[in-house]
Amino acid sequence: MHILCTGVSVYAGLSRFVKGSDPIVRWTLPDRETILILEGKARIELAGGPTLELKVGDIASLPKGADTVWHLTLPFREFWVIA
Repeated sequence: MHILCTGVSVYAGLSRFVKGSDPIVRWTLPDRETILILEGKARIELAGGPTLELKVGDIASLPKGADTVWHLTLPFREFWVIA
C-alpha cells in the first residue's frame, strides 16, 4: 500500500495485490471509501447490502462503517480515497 496524501480526515493511496497474495480481504471502512479499479477484478460483499462486481475502470463509493469482504482476481490494483 502506498499512501499518496493525508490531511484533515482525508487519505488517498494505491493498493496492489500480486499473485501469491491472499485474494480474500475483510475490511471495515473507517469512513466513506471511493475506489477506482486499475487492474484485476473485485467482488465486494457488503454485510446487509448488495454485492458489487467491479472490473478495470469501474468506480464505487462504499459507506462509512460497512463490513466488507473483498474477493480479488489477482493481480489487483486500486486507487482509493477515504474521507
